[in-house]
Amino acid sequence: MASEKAQSAGIFRFAGIVCLVCSLVVSTAAVSLRGIQRQNAENEKKINILRAAGLADAGERLAAAEIETRYRKILPLVVHLKTGTLDTTKNPQSYDMYAAAENPRQSHALSADPAGIKRIAEAGSAYVLIENGKIERVILPVQGYGLWSTLYGFTALRFDGKAETINGITFYKQGETPGLGARITEPDWQAGWRGVKPYDARGKAHVVLAKKRDPNRKNQVDAIAGATLTSNGVAHLINFWLGEQGYKPFIERLHRGEITVAEMRAARKKAGMRPAGE
Repeated sequence: MASEKAQSAGIFRFAGIVCLVCSLVVSTAAVSLRGIQRQNAENEKKINILRAAGLADAGERLAAAEIETRYRKILPLVVHLKTGTLDTTKNPQSYDMYAAAENPRQSHALSADPAGIKRIAEAGSAYVLIENGKIERVILPVQGYGLWSTLYGFTALRFDGKAETINGITFYKQGETPGLGARITEPDWQAGWRGVKPYDARGKAHVVLAKKRDPNRKNQVDAIAGATLTSNGVAHLINFWLGEQGYKPFIERLHRGEITVAEMRAARKKAGMRPAGE
């Protein structure tokens, strides 16, 4: 009897040791992989910014070093959404506008909420492409509800001295129906946004996703067949973020030349970021 008890105790001790060792291995792996996962998420964000800006093709796969090389042309900023002015108190590299939207001290609830996001941060992230000392494109985060999920992506506006046009759009996170709403991630559909004029004659954001696109209407994009609610969601979110509650005050300041490249670089420096390209 004593021998059987000793054997049982030995089995339990062995099982306990195995469980302890396995838990240590799993914990160590999770900690060691956390940095890699964070870097992969950052690279995914940067490649989507580059695609929206036209600095990377939709299907192009880039090594981390090449992503960094191309991203040096991009100048990250944080802006006050209500006024369109630069926010120099937040580091653009670490600021998370979506996390800030969940903090009542850094955000406010929306009474008019066509994008279905409920709350919006007081400050938003923005990314500016500078070439030859001039603002060529501004890349903006967009977020809104589709049919089944909240969609996250980027859109870019091209600045040519006249009316702004959309340069590109990407979605990096969504849970829409495969083969239908999920087509918002397909390069062919995204290519249809290039050259679209997002503002009407009164300066109101008014992009329309149409079942049958009128080539004479420069504010229209092809809706996705069989995915009406997802298409409506995309229209709502793009008009929201390019509108008065979103980035329009900032876009207007850029258009009027009220924010210079020098001021952007100074804002980055004050916020604790090294100059782009260093």
